[in-house]
Amino acid sequence: MGHSHQRKTKRKKSSSKAHMPQEPGPRFFSDFGKIAHGVLSKGYSQDKRLTISSRSMNGVILTSTVTKHGRRSTAQTAASYKYGNAAIDVIFDTKSSFSTTLSLGRELLPSTHIQASLKLPDYNSSKLNIKFQHILRYAAVYVSVGLNQSPVVTLSATTGTRSIAFGLEAKYKAASHSFTQWDAGISVTYPSFDASIILAERGDLLRLAYVHHFGRSRKISAVAEFTRSNYVNSSLQSMVETGEDKSSTHRS
Repeated sequence: MGHSHQRKTKRKKSSSKAHMPQEPGPRFFSDFGKIAHGVLSKGYSQDKRLTISSRSMNGVILTSTVTKHGRRSTAQTAASYKYGNAAIDVIFDTKSSFSTTLSLGRELLPSTHIQASLKLPDYNSSKLNIKFQHILRYAAVYVSVGLNQSPVVTLSATTGTRSIAFGLEAKYKAASHSFTQWDAGISVTYPSFDASIILAERGDLLRLAYVHHFGRSRKISAVAEFTRSNYVNSSLQSMVETGEDKSSTHRS
């Protein structure tokens, strides 16, 4: 009896370990500094917007939106439908532009989210986006390919945990066979604050973002955002000037 009781307790312990939640992996590079930017831009738009939504019996959601930008007004109608792991969104606006987005969830392909968008008449802006998250425990990868004759390929990868992550992003233009942009950054996230440092535009732009939440409800937040252009060039110039000053003092 004693041995059978010990076996049962061991099984319970092993099963509880198997069901323990694992720490989620890092966020995508596009989410670096997104919280701070969202807090700064929220509620500061002067546009007036009217939205009307309805849901049909078969699950199609229709949304009509009218937005007034100063003296100009725009309107669009959107229809969205979700069936199982797939979702489709169709948008038509007053500029006679038509866009369709097809999304396939992670249940179809584990740890993978696929999204294809088609836009008319500007079909050059159509894209195929693929997100790979938690394939490896501490990595996330994002790939975006333009659906045109000379596509632009965007590739970003992050590594780390949900709290601390390092990331890189690069854009490759097929027409010129060259990389037109690369960015690098670090993100630190905790329940009370979120901070990020991004070196963008081939090192010409330094962007810092920090948001601090007060209280458990997080209704009050303090945000700071700093941007400096020509960061690498100015830093190299200051280093050169410092070296020249040192050489002149040695000569004197």
